[in-house]
Amino acid sequence: MRFAPSQLVVSLSYDLNNPIKIRAKHKVAGMLLLDRDHANRLDRGWNVPGAYILLDRPDAQGRWGAYVGKATNPGLRHRVLKQLKDRDHWYRALLIRYESNEDETLNSSEAGWLEGRLHDHLAQAGQVDLHNRNRPQDPTLSDDDETSLIDYLLPIESVLRLIGHTLYPRPANAPDGGGPLVKVIKPESVPENPTAYVSALDFGPTPYVLQNPTFEAVMEKIALIKARGHLRVAERDSDRLM
Repeated sequence: MRFAPSQLVVSLSYDLNNPIKIRAKHKVAGMLLLDRDHANRLDRGWNVPGAYILLDRPDAQGRWGAYVGKATNPGLRHRVLKQLKDRDHWYRALLIRYESNEDETLNSSEAGWLEGRLHDHLAQAGQVDLHNRNRPQDPTLSDDDETSLIDYLLPIESVLRLIGHTLYPRPANAPDGGGPLVKVIKPESVPENPTAYVSALDFGPTPYVLQNPTFEAVMEKIALIKARGHLRVAERDSDRLM
């Protein structure tokens, strides 16, 4: 099995209610990331055969649920709208279709094969809980057809990672210690006796820097600094003459 690297092109609409369109630049896979709340806005051009993944929100440990399906006729749009009524667990759907040529689509066998391989790919992932009760039955394809469809898998995994759905737990030696993907950052408590103010110029605690100074206080401090400076110069000159 081979995986070819792919560059993803993400298209965002000015209308935030429109789906996010994702394309593997040099591949034939066209993908669409669809929010459940906006499923009814899905363009009828997506009523073509393909595969789809219904996504649950990741939990604090980065685990997420998924349902893998396929659509033949009438197509992906019809199937996803039906899943609005049949399944209430998902918040997003990732739709996958053939997009290299507008006159061609995945056929029923190709959509079924892709559904089965996506199921296997997610079932082996440590971060995914599949809602499918049974493994889909994928049909037999020629070697050439399988080779072209295998190239879909890595872009799909890249998209899932892009949107925060990683497939495998991060190692314990990760920079963040391999902890959860989502962390709650609590504000630091203010000490009763605050430490000395640190200069923005990184000189460390200094008596020359004031917190929330008034104009008069600043001018007074500048005058004091100048006076001390003149005093040091006078002391050095006096030492040289002795």
